[in-house]
Amino acid sequence: MRMIIAEMKAAPGKRAELIDLLNGMLEPSRAEPGCISYRFFFSSEDEGLVHFYEQWQDQAAIDEHFASAHFRDLGVRIPDLIVGGPDIRIYDIAAVEPAIG
Repeated sequence: MRMIIAEMKAAPGKRAELIDLLNGMLEPSRAEPGCISYRFFFSSEDEGLVHFYEQWQDQAAIDEHFASAHFRDLGVRIPDLIVGGPDIRIYDIAAVEPAIG
């Protein structure tokens, strides 16, 4: 499994527009083959800071996601809505175990 953890910061006055854009990513991304989980959250400490948590079956699924029309559209529209660039990190998860139980 591969996990993407990403952060981005909404530009001043652009939070609502960013939320709309990111909400539009949820359904098509979750419907992609290989998508296990696709979520984003705003920080409780900084209302403009967005955290992404995505789980994918493998790198091929991520590559297809990055090539999708909705992801390419995001790449065109997001620079006007965030400060700086997104910080995107991809992790290779070898095993997952329950924390309790």
